[in-house]
Amino acid sequence: MSSLERVCVTCGVNEETARLERCGICARYFCPDHSYRALGGRKCCSGECARSYYFHGEIDDDDKDDDKDAGETD
Repeated sequence: MSSLERVCVTCGVNEETARLERCGICARYFCPDHSYRALGGRKCCSGECARSYYFHGEIDDDDKDDDKDAGETD
């Protein structure tokens, strides 16, 4: 197996067998059978990543809020 091959982190299925998605939290790949839904509908590779998204948010989300607040004070 090459290091560039994309496989589900849970079951090891590859792209030729199933449509893989990339986790927005940790960037690992997962198949539809092993996806977890975070609040808000976002799919993640594990329950841990789903909880992390809900409780901590993403870096991009925080940056957008800061930009919005900065625009309101001008």
